[in-house]
Amino acid sequence: MVSRERLINALQGKPIDRIPVYTQIPFALTAEGFKPGAFHGYDDYDNWRERDPAYWNLVRRMQAECDNFFVWRPPCMHSDHFFVPRGMTTTLPTEDRDGKLVTVKVLRTAGRELRTASMVQPGTGHTWVLEHFCKKPDDAEFLLDLPWDGYPAEMGDFFQVREWLGDHGVVWVTVPSPILIVCRLFDPTEFLILIRTEKALIHRLLETASDRIRINLGILLKSGAGPIVRFGGAEHATPPIMSPDDFDALVVQYDTPLMRLVKQYGGLVAVHCHGRIRHALTRFVEMGVDQTDPVEALPDGDLTLAEARRIHAGKITLTGNLQMRELAAARPSEIRLRVRQIVEEAGPDHLILTTTGTPLEPISAPIEANYHAFIDAALEYGKL
Repeated sequence: MVSRERLINALQGKPIDRIPVYTQIPFALTAEGFKPGAFHGYDDYDNWRERDPAYWNLVRRMQAECDNFFVWRPPCMHSDHFFVPRGMTTTLPTEDRDGKLVTVKVLRTAGRELRTASMVQPGTGHTWVLEHFCKKPDDAEFLLDLPWDGYPAEMGDFFQVREWLGDHGVVWVTVPSPILIVCRLFDPTEFLILIRTEKALIHRLLETASDRIRINLGILLKSGAGPIVRFGGAEHATPPIMSPDDFDALVVQYDTPLMRLVKQYGGLVAVHCHGRIRHALTRFVEMGVDQTDPVEALPDGDLTLAEARRIHAGKITLTGNLQMRELAAARPSEIRLRVRQIVEEAGPDHLILTTTGTPLEPISAPIEANYHAFIDAALEYGKL
């Protein structure tokens, strides 16, 4: 059974020959095969991963032995494009601050100026947002009054990517949940305050973001994007950051219509959601979600994998649950034991073995050894 068929069958509850295994190591696609690539559909400042032999070793093994999701992020789904008009925005020359590169984008119109700033450290993969477009509610009100000139909803390199991936995996068409777009307009702490003090404004922003996502998503789906649309952003509203009621109001209310649109085109729905997901998982079942990752179990989350399996009742494929801290600190023998525990507790059906995150820096020799132990154990214990 090829990887593409294995992954789709796992999501649909159909027969598979073994439990799929996905490392989450970032990779790029070429006509010649896989190579180390930027973090999950984003642009990196430089190709530092391509200079790391450990990444090459793992990426080659992914292509040969694993089951891979390739993250395709359409330009029309980048967060800034939903509220910040491109024609009114200027990018200033990059500034070097002690080896870190700072980029400032400025929106100027109607006598006003809003700006955002980000900083990257070349050769490491680390990026920071130093300044957000909206510093106060009035800034968001101003953006709501501007015309929307979002990036065109075009397929771009999608079909080329899918051809290069071939039978080695499946494309995740990556779409932001409305809460992700709105949250990123503000400093994260300020956003949590505004949820309480500016409720009407936040919902206006969410409604606008939802409408604009729906327009772009509809065009992509009609053009053949799929088979899986993966939403990101729900984790912004899980405990302890927000309450279950907040999750229902800010995620369920706005994500459900978008997910139904995917289903209308025969697609599968995936959700990326870290944290304490006991309430979220119940809602995902109700929303018709087919897959969720990374399913962080106790002590990192608020439920065991066995409880997660009972909640989803064969309706959602759990994708997880090897913690990144385990890859960093455990011995290969302990990694093998953890994989076996995951299989016994959450498998064998509706399970994809993967990690709860992806490396954001050069891979040390012990971590590389643990990744190989993870793959070895998954291939051994995942046989059906």
